[in-house]
Amino acid sequence: MVNKHRKGLALIDVIIGSTMLAIGLGVVISMSSRSLVSQGNAERQITASWLADELLTMALIVGPDEYAKTYPKSGTFESPFQEFTYEIEFEEDSFYMPLLTTATIFWEVSETEHSISVETLIARRHGEIQDRLPVEPIDREA
Repeated sequence: MVNKHRKGLALIDVIIGSTMLAIGLGVVISMSSRSLVSQGNAERQITASWLADELLTMALIVGPDEYAKTYPKSGTFESPFQEFTYEIEFEEDSFYMPLLTTATIFWEVSETEHSISVETLIARRHGEIQDRLPVEPIDREA
């Protein structure tokens, strides 16, 4: 009689252990899939911030007035960043005050649009563009 009782307890132990193992594995798989999704989102946000920085740097280098004449204010980035689109806006208050410049980058994930915006002030270039070459050549071997 004791032997049958023990066999029943062993079966219950196996069933409970298997259930606990299945729950544990389910939690681990769920956490790892969420982690991969979060990592993908973080990668896209970092890439978008790099692209916004590139737009603002180009506007700073050529100046906001020349940028508006030369480059489009919105569009799609070239490969390998073709999944990202952009808009750049210049808000001007005065000819002598810096312009509030906003670069916005858009991308889609699972039919949901995401975006990141970066703002900065960029001053206009006044006067002639001057070469910034040294008066005398620099001897780098000395």
